Amino acid sequence: MSKLMFDTSGYRIKHLAEITGLSSHVIRKWDQRYDLLTPQRAENGYRQFDLEDLQLLLFIKQQQTAGTAIGQLASQGREALIAKMNSGPIDVTDIPESYKNDATILIQAARQHDQQNVDQTIHRLIKQYGFGQALTQIFFPVLRSIGQLWHQGRISPKGERAVSQTIRCLLADDLHLQNGNGKPQAVVACMPHDFHEIGAMAAVGILRQKGWKTTYLGEDSSIEIVRLACQRNEGRLVLLSCVVEHDPEVMKNLIDEIVHQLLPITSVAIGGKGASLYIDWIERKGIRYIGEIDHLKNMTPDSLRELRIV
Repeated sequence: MSKLMFDTSGYRIKHLAEITGLSSHVIRKWDQRYDLLTPQRAENGYRQFDLEDLQLLLFIKQQQTAGTAIGQLASQGREALIAKMNSGPIDVTDIPESYKNDATILIQAARQHDQQNVDQTIHRLIKQYGFGQALTQIFFPVLRSIGQLWHQGRISPKGERAVSQTIRCLLADDLHLQNGNGKPQAVVACMPHDFHEIGAMAAVGILRQKGWKTTYLGEDSSIEIVRLACQRNEGRLVLLSCVVEHDPEVMKNLIDEIVHQLLPITSVAIGGKGASLYIDWIERKGIRYIGEIDHLKNMTPDSLRELRIV
């Protein structure tokens, strides 16, 4: 899978299938029967779908899971469904009461693709509360809420990235300034085909506080690249973020690759929503599963022996 998946230039059916978990056959059938999608012909002759098509498919999938038949959804028409998915409720229950209003403003601006308002709000909150407090009390909970909206089709990838990319840049600057020398090395990355990197970056910050020097590889990192980074930097720990919910065969292949390439040379831990579907499988292979990001606070270099389950 290429980064075209999250490119505003468009998505082919196979990319939509990979992101949404719907089969290419189902997407093609819905496109032909219900006239809900708006593909365009690219120069190479392939049909390209846009961000709104992707968001609509995620929304339809979530509505089906809740019990609404595709025929009932299609009868409402594309425009009505789009209006509905972008006007649904925003869940800010995990955010402290004093920050709920600011969090709602930030999420609404992201849903509207209002980058200027997103950036102004983020910088205002940093000035008001300080970077550390704004990050932990507002930004990370907001990004979790946005992640839930994305899986429901209630925010587009562009909307999600309107917030995550700004915070990513600020967090990267902070990590660069405070990363220490002479400490045990940890390599942090997003799994292949995974472009949701803010959780991984938050993990970098926690590991750094717990005595690790960190190398951050970013989104969509191949296991081969992770292995090379470990060998080059003598990495004693690899932490992988897996937010995307892969189908079992894809996940099996990824786990097998991790076992063969990484476990012989380092300890490995995996966290994220996508990994939560395969906890038993992951742990049977000798990989540590991280259920909550706060669990990383116990992952000090001195506790490394406990991480090796093999």
